[in-house]
Amino acid sequence: MQVTVYTTPSCVQCKQTKKYFDKLGVPYDAIDLTQHPELADQFKDLGLLQAPIVVAGSGVDVTRWSGFRLEKIKKVANAYNVESK
Repeated sequence: MQVTVYTTPSCVQCKQTKKYFDKLGVPYDAIDLTQHPELADQFKDLGLLQAPIVVAGSGVDVTRWSGFRLEKIKKVANAYNVESK
């Protein structure tokens, strides 16, 4: 499962999200939205208005959310652990 965390430099929720993914052993790519404003605009069009924005999975099985959402982080971690076995 591919996980991408879109962040901003001073975002506390972004740091917490990455911390929990690290703690749960889920690898992810981190992308700084200040370096890619076009992505921020695309996410706004989808209704994702705050950082972090997490995109997990691919194709029709993609999950997206914004903000620190521990229950969703745990759900992704469970799916990742099942997939990696």
